Amino acid sequence: MEQDMQGRVAVVTGAARGIGDAIAERFLARGAQVFSLDLMAPEAPRPGVTYLSADITDPASVAAAFDAVDAAAGQIDALVNNAGVQRVALAENMTPQDWHLVVETHLTGMFLCCAQAIGRMRKRGAGGAIVNIASTAGFVGIPGRGPYSAAKAGIMGLTRVYATETAAAGIRVNAVAPGSTRTKLIEEGLRNGSIRGEWQIERIPMGRLAEPHEIADPVVYLCSDGATYITGQTLVVDGGWTVQGMVHYADWLQPSTG
Repeated sequence: MEQDMQGRVAVVTGAARGIGDAIAERFLARGAQVFSLDLMAPEAPRPGVTYLSADITDPASVAAAFDAVDAAAGQIDALVNNAGVQRVALAENMTPQDWHLVVETHLTGMFLCCAQAIGRMRKRGAGGAIVNIASTAGFVGIPGRGPYSAAKAGIMGLTRVYATETAAAGIRVNAVAPGSTRTKLIEEGLRNGSIRGEWQIERIPMGRLAEPHEIADPVVYLCSDGATYITGQTLVVDGGWTVQGMVHYADWLQPSTG
């Protein structure tokens, strides 16, 4: 399985750090040629990844980045829409600027990149795979995360639409919804007090946060030949967070750790 993407080209947005970086690393390990689309410079550039500066909220910037991939590789086999930002405030305190930044980065960015990739995949006629990074925040209400939750729910809805639009062309479109993962966004929330570590752990049946590679592996799987009959789905990867109905149990009902 480690070389099952030899000769394929993967584009990952937001691959300069965090989950995106882990996804890029997993694609490389499988033999793919990897391009990163990100406004940020990578903290630790990975040999083998081509880093392209791109603003995924800007149609012209996205088009130029995909043209650069064409020039360098001549094809796109996989696209992962991972880039994202976070702003936290109650509805009455959320500025329109912050609302637009979050929604445009997550949802409009996905739309713009999918439009570029799908057109190229159709023209080439060899199919392809797209994975969009959603979030458990798209399933539940979390105070202060209005634009983020709205955008992530929109990503899952748009994933289903694009899956139906592209299936006949052999293009599969799926989403992965991570739970709490050790990324810069979580670290920032811990610093500013919008997240507390003990709150996170208490709600996760597996008792820990995810590591970035634990999100990356399912993403790459959905782009692989092991997932050729999967499309339009959202895979939740959250250690059981969204299915935890109760946090506290009677002693005699506590899950065994033995």
